[in-house]
Amino acid sequence: MREALEGSQAIARAVALAKPDVVAAYPITPQTHIVENISKLVAEGDLHTEFVSVESEFSAASVVLGAAAAGARAYTASASQGILLMSEVMFNI
Repeated sequence: MREALEGSQAIARAVALAKPDVVAAYPITPQTHIVENISKLVAEGDLHTEFVSVESEFSAASVVLGAAAAGARAYTASASQGILLMSEVMFNI
């Protein structure tokens, strides 16, 4: 049976299929719904990951950089302005 999803729900399900070890996210429009849906999947037990709520986009990028450096599969979501705020960390990847 087909199911209608919002784009953010589809992205959250795709993230779950990728089975990340760590998800670090700071909700910023327009990707807030992605983070909320991932959080819901974690709370319902459909996604087994370490979900880290951070205080900024810089922190989100730092967490996924550290996790990736330790060999973990890591995921974060952001938007254009958030990626700009992550740029300092991304130059160190």
